[in-house]
Amino acid sequence: MLVEIQSSASAVMSGTGQEVARQLHRTPEQRTVAVMFSDDKNGRAAEQFVRQVMEFLPELIRERQQETLNRLIDAFLVSVTPRKRPAKRLVRAASPKKRH
Repeated sequence: MLVEIQSSASAVMSGTGQEVARQLHRTPEQRTVAVMFSDDKNGRAAEQFVRQVMEFLPELIRERQQETLNRLIDAFLVSVTPRKRPAKRLVRAASPKKRH
C-alpha cells in the first residue's frame, strides 16, 4: 500500500460538494478522504494545512519504510551473527629464576 501512495499523484481538492464530486468522478480508482467544514474560514485553513502535509507525505513514507527495513535487518542479523568471544590474552611465561 505504501508503494501505491508513493507512485500515485496525490491531489487536494476543494470546493462545494458538487465541484469536488465532479473532480472525484475523474479519478474513481484512487482512495479519497473528504473533510467538510461548516464555515469557509476553517475550511480554507484546513485546505492549506492538508496541502502542506501532502508535500511532505512521500518523504515521510520513504523515511518510515527505511526505518522499518533497518529494524528488520537488525533483528535478523542479531540471530545470524556469531557471538563475540573474549579476546585471548597473551600470558607471558615466567622467566626462569637464576640460581646462585
